[in-house]
Amino acid sequence: MLLFGRILRVAKTFDDSNVSFAMSDVDDFEHELAEHGVTADPSQPTVIGHDSADRSYVMNEDFS
Repeated sequence: MLLFGRILRVAKTFDDSNVSFAMSDVDDFEHELAEHGVTADPSQPTVIGHDSADRSYVMNEDFS
């Protein structure tokens, strides 16, 4: 729940822009993570962003 609160705080700062945020269980999107060459650690958040040109960006730094 703590992670959800942190993401919600960041998402609220984008409330007037064309940005969407989503959270899911690693098991639900494991196939998508694999498409990006990402092996998720269930104990740590994994962040991937997509832009309007369908390019993907993987956050390699630790999520804090």
